[in-house]
Amino acid sequence: MSDPRTVTVNVLVTKPLEIEEPDWCAGHSDDRAEFKADITHKGREHVLKVGGFPLFRAMLAQAPYSQHAPSAPCLYVEQLDLTGSYTPDEVEDLADALVEVAARLRALGRELDAVLEEEGR
Repeated sequence: MSDPRTVTVNVLVTKPLEIEEPDWCAGHSDDRAEFKADITHKGREHVLKVGGFPLFRAMLAQAPYSQHAPSAPCLYVEQLDLTGSYTPDEVEDLADALVEVAARLRALGRELDAVLEEEGR
């Protein structure tokens, strides 16, 4: 009879991990992360709309253990949908709304700057 065969199998072991949470973090809707690097702090979500149509989503974010995302807080901005066909008047309205959205993004950037200053970064 031959010796028993063995094999090494990688398993995902989960255990609670207590981490520091910045004051600006709005909480974690999903308290699961497969890896420590998956942990992301997210601030309050801002949906920036043009004529009632959501174009951008922006929030303070930080992935403190990620090797790919900035470990310092940053402003996460996601473009939602800007496709369409416009009349000349609608183009003017869209351009005006984009100027307004740009002002709101700048305000969020100043909010991020205050957070970074508070953290001494």
